[in-house]
Parts: sequence; structure tokens; C-alpha cells
Amino acid sequence: MKLMIAFQVRMAKERMAAGLPVGRAGPSPGFTDLKWRHPVMAGDTLTYFAEALEARPSASRPGWGLVKALNTAVNQRGEEALRFTSTVFVETRPQG
Repeated sequence: MKLMIAFQVRMAKERMAAGLPVGRAGPSPGFTDLKWRHPVMAGDTLTYFAEALEARPSASRPGWGLVKALNTAVNQRGEEALRFTSTVFVETRPQG
């Protein structure tokens, strides 16, 4: 998690330096389909991937949308350790 946050901060700084907008993420309504495929032990190194599956406008929050993503973590041996589907609120781009 620490490295994921550091990556997001770095990307936001790069976008600001380039004069590009930086989107905001809001709370997550939750996740589904959590599957632990292999045990994770102390000392394991996990590589985390997130693939956007779908995006739609929020019916209850104007200016925000919901993004559904497939999240996976792979251990140092290339074995998928976990998989789940998440949903998160994201700020939408201005119209125009």
C-alpha cells in the first residue's frame, strides 16, 4: 500500500508539472469476489495490478463516477496470490 500511494503521489506531481489536471478519487463502496489463490508468507514480494473493467456516472453524486476494477497480486514466483473486484468513486472530467 505504501508503494501504491507513493506512485499515485509521483504521478500527480508529474501531471501538475506538465500542466495537466489531476483527478480525485473518493471512497470505495467496497469489493467483491475476494479469492486467496496462494498463501502469502512473511518475506514474499507481491506485485499489484489493477485493470479497469467498467466506468459509469454516479446516480447519487453529480460530478462523480464509479470505476469497477479487477485487482490481482502476484508473488515473486509468478503465482497469483489474490484477486478481487473493487469499486471506487472518481471525480469526472468537466464537460466540454
